[in-house]
Amino acid sequence: MTRALTAMPVRAAGAIRLSLASSPLGRLRLPAHLAAGLLACLTATLPARAIDGGASPGRRDALAQATVGIGTVTRPDDTYRLTRCSGVLIGTDLVLTAAHCLNGDPLGAIVMFYRGSAAVRPVYTARVVARYSPDPGELSASAAGITLADLSLDIAVLRLSAPVRDRVPVPLAASPQRVPAALRMAGVGLSRRGAGHLRTARLVPLAATSTGLTIARVDGARVCVGDSGGPVVAQDRRGLFVWGVASAVITSRAPCGSLVVVAPAAQVFGARAERRLAATGP
Repeated sequence: MTRALTAMPVRAAGAIRLSLASSPLGRLRLPAHLAAGLLACLTATLPARAIDGGASPGRRDALAQATVGIGTVTRPDDTYRLTRCSGVLIGTDLVLTAAHCLNGDPLGAIVMFYRGSAAVRPVYTARVVARYSPDPGELSASAAGITLADLSLDIAVLRLSAPVRDRVPVPLAASPQRVPAALRMAGVGLSRRGAGHLRTARLVPLAATSTGLTIARVDGARVCVGDSGGPVVAQDRRGLFVWGVASAVITSRAPCGSLVVVAPAAQVFGARAERRLAATGP
């Protein structure tokens, strides 16, 4: 069966070259009353699915505590268009996600946190401070049939309107060279019934490039629209760390698939993560 490449959210496939803070959203500070209106629009829109299958996390799950839902609004014509994605808290006021979640010169962005699988207040506004397009590297012959140039591979950092005091950020991997044997991801969907539900799933790495791009199979679940930018994490003796974010799904039938392309965080930030993040500015 021939597989089609579908980026998450569903859009034309293709590599994207991004520059730092190139979008007007990078300069935007959305007023609180407009953020409330944006939240109402997002929760009243058409259905979208998050991880299909997987598991509902417990309230003390460190991954779930740091995972966020991200909503943006664009107006490319006379109608509003919504983007729904996931992300992860990597600093008290910084969120990592997929950069293609923030295309189209968004008019505003909000970030929601979760307790267990349910969204909770307060809702934060956010702005883009950096965008990156990691080097995909090269795949071995064992990954034949997958063309890296067709994959969406991008990362963005958002700064929240205020620091988060009751959540623990997840640190980034220090090196993209050693792909963990076991990975886990989280994703969020938004629907007409509310702000969506957070779910987690285990990933089995299948292939990786020398630059850290990872293709993984979702164990007993599928990744769907709304999961773009969702954190992919691993654990060592020091605790949980972010390996990367879900950047694309390889599927024969949109909008869900069982093979995930992970954009590596360590390639962008590496061992100097704190210095690189500080350089994104206030």
